[in-house]
Amino acid sequence: MADTAHIAFREVPYLPLKLSVDRRADGTIYLENGQPLKACPPHMLAPLVKWAAEVPDRIWLAERPKDGGEGWREVTYAQGLATVKRLAQGFLDAGAGPDAPTMILSANAIDNALIKYAAMWAGSPVVPVTPAYALLSEDLGRLKYIDQLIEPKFIYVEDGAAYQRALDGLGVDGRVVIFGGDAPEGFDAVRIEQFGRSPGPEVDAAYDRLTPGSVASYMMTSGSTGEPKAVINLHSMVACNARMIRSVWDEPRLDEITGGAQVMCNFLPWSHTYGAHSILHNMLDWGGTLYIDEGAPTPARFPAMIRNLKEIPTTQHTTVPAAWAALATELEHDQDLADTFFSRLVCMAYGGASMGQDIYERIQAVAVRTTGERISLSAGYGATETAPTASNVHWPNDRMGLIGLPLPGNTFKMVPAGEKMELRVKGVNVTPGYYRNAAKTAEAFDEEGYYCLGDAVKFVDPENPERGLAFDGRTAEEFKLSNGTWVSAGTVRVQAVAATGGALSDAVVCGLNQSDVTLLGFLNEAWCQRLVGEALPMDQLARHPKVIEQVREGLKAHNAHHPNPAGRIARILLQPIPPRADAGEITEKGYINQGRTQDLRQADVAKLYAAAPAAEVIDLGK
Repeated sequence: MADTAHIAFREVPYLPLKLSVDRRADGTIYLENGQPLKACPPHMLAPLVKWAAEVPDRIWLAERPKDGGEGWREVTYAQGLATVKRLAQGFLDAGAGPDAPTMILSANAIDNALIKYAAMWAGSPVVPVTPAYALLSEDLGRLKYIDQLIEPKFIYVEDGAAYQRALDGLGVDGRVVIFGGDAPEGFDAVRIEQFGRSPGPEVDAAYDRLTPGSVASYMMTSGSTGEPKAVINLHSMVACNARMIRSVWDEPRLDEITGGAQVMCNFLPWSHTYGAHSILHNMLDWGGTLYIDEGAPTPARFPAMIRNLKEIPTTQHTTVPAAWAALATELEHDQDLADTFFSRLVCMAYGGASMGQDIYERIQAVAVRTTGERISLSAGYGATETAPTASNVHWPNDRMGLIGLPLPGNTFKMVPAGEKMELRVKGVNVTPGYYRNAAKTAEAFDEEGYYCLGDAVKFVDPENPERGLAFDGRTAEEFKLSNGTWVSAGTVRVQAVAATGGALSDAVVCGLNQSDVTLLGFLNEAWCQRLVGEALPMDQLARHPKVIEQVREGLKAHNAHHPNPAGRIARILLQPIPPRADAGEITEKGYINQGRTQDLRQADVAKLYAAAPAAEVIDLGK
């Protein structure tokens, strides 16, 4: 791999870094960004009105035709505003309001966005639900739980026939069902094209009633512990979060570099805060153009992702580490893709999980080969409760694993917790609590009103806080071995995945009250198929000698550098079945739910600790 550290970065027009550090006698540290928060719109609809007036013909949203054909269906800002107002009138006519939420069951799509903003315009909070809960779940358990908690008056499904089982399971008596695609059977429903009405004065009145304190949405957590919680998202939280991110940019200079409009092509699901806010809404706030990527870093959808990125030169690219890992391999082998991908790119970013340094180095090697420059690859950090971005790396960056520094508008509080520092946050982007769950709301905040994120962080350089914070593990995911040694599951997971050179996409770290650390390993299917030279299914890849050897040698090298019990890996069992989102094993951020996955795969965990390991267990020796 080429050494690119001496190559200059392409210009990233960040404002000068400023940081306020307040250290207290008890060891608590408060951090604030010294840049001021830029003026925030009063609610999430204001940017749509602004851009429809100022750049009416600019493309707001684009998607591939549903039949898989060439080209893009495009909606301009003017067209988008007109349709949102028509749909808002339909919502108002049907009884929309703060006590009449709208459930959205849909993949990312233009109609999904139009329904979302129209419902909010009419005053109805939206609750986007991951489609897996409706399409993949055997008992619809989580979908029914969310339905009973929220009690939506409106349900939008992108295809009535595809969601027939879900609608039947929920029951639709007394509700308004809006659908796209084929009609559901057995009850009255209205097609989205017929739901809209010519907007009257009540549409303008509904817009005027929106305030920063109005509820925009109930965003569901991933349910990593227990059932999902409904995070109250106020309009102010999401509207200001976009401005928090923009407050560290020199925007006039950015406009000069990009030609005045931001462009993204992105797949991150809008049923999760990352895709809904950091992508969909932030691009609206920028007045940018969002190409909706129907692809994803899975074998079935990856070709579509590459097709789109090969066609659309973006100015920013933000995604999860699993997608970056898959993209790195493709960039190395497809120069036409690299030429388009790096042509207009100002910055790259990841979030949702830590990313290995090796992926960064591979991407930069292609960037330098293609452009002669490095392109900053930074990280963002936050939670559903912070709408979502609380911090990011807002300086040219070549080190993975950072979470950056707090953005303008919120304050970080680092509290001593044993040998680590627990992170808490307060600010304009933080939720007031969980819908209909006073007990969990009370548990989530400390005595000063700071939201407790459940993560540990540390300064990269304690003598120079301006170099940023690094993730130091989930406080809930740390555990002790039987000898009393503390293990940071997050640290071991990232190191182990990186050590295999691309063979693993993720891992579950086991060992609570055991003598050794072991792993349940999840393969990077596309990478492993290239390694073995044929498109084998996952169950065959997990037992293939070349894959086993790659994993074995990578983890043995890891153990040579981490011989202590807290970092050394004794055994690994490669999983033939990927983690299931509908079962709660993997969140929409793209990271593994460590505890849930171990609970559901207890038989495999038992194999890791059997006195005589089964043949499929890779024993790394003592």
